[in-house]
Amino acid sequence: MLDIKVSDFDCLTDEEFEAMELETARLSSAWQVQNMRGCAAVFWDDQRIGEKRHELNAVKHPSVDAEAMYAGRMKAVVDSLEGNSLIHPLTTPVIVVDKTNTKCRSVWWSIGIEGLSKFREKPMAILSLGMVPGCNIVEDGEWKMLWGAWQRTTKNEYHAGWVEDMQATNTRPPLSKEEDRAFLGKYAYQKDETRKHSPEPPHEDTREQFPDETDNRFLYVNL
Repeated sequence: MLDIKVSDFDCLTDEEFEAMELETARLSSAWQVQNMRGCAAVFWDDQRIGEKRHELNAVKHPSVDAEAMYAGRMKAVVDSLEGNSLIHPLTTPVIVVDKTNTKCRSVWWSIGIEGLSKFREKPMAILSLGMVPGCNIVEDGEWKMLWGAWQRTTKNEYHAGWVEDMQATNTRPPLSKEEDRAFLGKYAYQKDETRKHSPEPPHEDTREQFPDETDNRFLYVNL
């Protein structure tokens, strides 16, 4: 454990002290972003539909259509919540906060279990693995999600395994395998392909390469 005294800071120049303050703030921001995204993951569960929650999305950014986002939240995805669940913890965060401490890019792995009943049939036990990429910004003094949602790598019936069984994204109307492959199944595991690492986690120079916070091309540099 480091033995640091207040007097040690007297040796720092003003520039060094300001740099230390910024780095400390960036570390704190990474922790706040993890908590914020963790709260969002809790509310992915279908059983929490309709529960009042603190707004975690950025709604004032010019790229955000807040009305469309609110309308999407109100659309039913299943006929009944009985037996349905959607539990996706976030793990292995890679978070890079920019030097202004107002924007950050991030990627998590997410291993999830689901109970899926699209209509009123017996729920199917689902094992899924995906990644949660995204960009987060400070809005009204809080870290909020600008974009980024769970991106499927595998999603299979528990006993079947992902090599022989890949469930499509649950939508209305249902997607064909070809439609799903062109949509959220675009980056999913395929047994006849050599999988490339995607999405790519952010690096320290990602901001310089892709300065616009709405630009998500950094995720797919390996495709």
